[in-house]
Amino acid sequence: MITHELIERIEGEAVLDFKTDKNGRVQDAAIRFLHFRGMEAILEGRNALDALVITPRVCGICGHSHLITTVRMIENIYHNAGVLIRISDKAQSIRTVTLSCELIQNHIKWLYLVMLHESSKILGKEPAVALKALYISSAVNQLCALFSGQWPHSSYAIPGGVTCDPTHIEVMQALRILSDVERFIDDEVLGCSPEVFEQAMRDNKILSLKGDFGTVLRNFDTLGLLEKGKSHGRFLVLGEAEGVILNGVRNRTDITLVSEDISQTFEHGGKTYAKNALYQGEFYETGPLARALVQKRSGVSDLYRTYGDSALTRLCARVEEMVLLCTQVRQLLSSLDLSQPSFIPPPAIESISGSGVGILEAPRGSLIHRATIEKGKIISYSIITPTQWNLGNGIASNLGVAQRAMIGADTIAKASLIFRTFDVCSVCTTH
Repeated sequence: MITHELIERIEGEAVLDFKTDKNGRVQDAAIRFLHFRGMEAILEGRNALDALVITPRVCGICGHSHLITTVRMIENIYHNAGVLIRISDKAQSIRTVTLSCELIQNHIKWLYLVMLHESSKILGKEPAVALKALYISSAVNQLCALFSGQWPHSSYAIPGGVTCDPTHIEVMQALRILSDVERFIDDEVLGCSPEVFEQAMRDNKILSLKGDFGTVLRNFDTLGLLEKGKSHGRFLVLGEAEGVILNGVRNRTDITLVSEDISQTFEHGGKTYAKNALYQGEFYETGPLARALVQKRSGVSDLYRTYGDSALTRLCARVEEMVLLCTQVRQLLSSLDLSQPSFIPPPAIESISGSGVGILEAPRGSLIHRATIEKGKIISYSIITPTQWNLGNGIASNLGVAQRAMIGADTIAKASLIFRTFDVCSVCTTH
């Protein structure tokens, strides 16, 4: 039987086409993203610096990721044109702080608004009110805005640095907000300290957690989904601490092996506006789980050895990253040298011609921006988003990551929940 399932409560919309047997078990799944936005075409012919305003609007959740990737791309164009771009440690740290804030608030919203809500709904439970999660996410965005000026869609990062010049008071405000966020994660999300959480992953006692994340895990356990949702076991990290894992072996990545496939798109007779992103012609999972495994982080790696790339491991990886990022932000804020310049002016962009690439690890995985400019004007622009890696629509001989993970689920509702463990965003995909 063929069933069409509209997936809402995500950034945008998606449609899943399921083929099930007489018992309702999923035999096949196709993924369609139905809206086209044309951001790449909008950028062509514009001044390269216009991209700093336009690309953050590719997504309403990951605007910082697109901004920082765009900045890196433009700085790479300068470099390839033989022009040295200098960026202070202070500016680099501020960029990392704001990007980390984006990941933290994204993970919190995903956990409460999607995982907790949807898993409770399938079990017939009244979903918990998520106001506390919205409150703390807002606090994270306030921390971010101390440096970026606003959230979302800020454009404070520019080639050569950042436009903000924070004071000691603003840094203290940021640290105070961070303390509130850390307390929320300990008390509400985990119900324990980060050290106890880490040990629970190592000892395979993760279901003993008392916080809201423990509730999510027990919901998945009741649904029989903790060990479901396995895909190819291939992982890719192109940004910081890059690496690729195939057949359990970690190697360095090669950006020239990245390609896009348009065989499933509408203009080629397909079913989606989203291009597929491939590495060596195959789908690889990106995002928190990939990052944890490539970086060989204990806890998540221990769970992976037992459960593979299951829903359990994928869920834990995103929450573990939330904890890790808070520690990173605290270290950066505490060591910020405010005497350094925020911005070191580069030559005018109108004097620059060439091509470049920017790569970054966004909440959902590896994000790539490429462009060619001529005397500062954009000739061509291309974006590969994390959703294209994880939620690509493949064919029987080369299934997408989420496609493979959904096959075998007992019901369509459970398959849709597995789909959501990848943290779905459709508007990024249909840029």
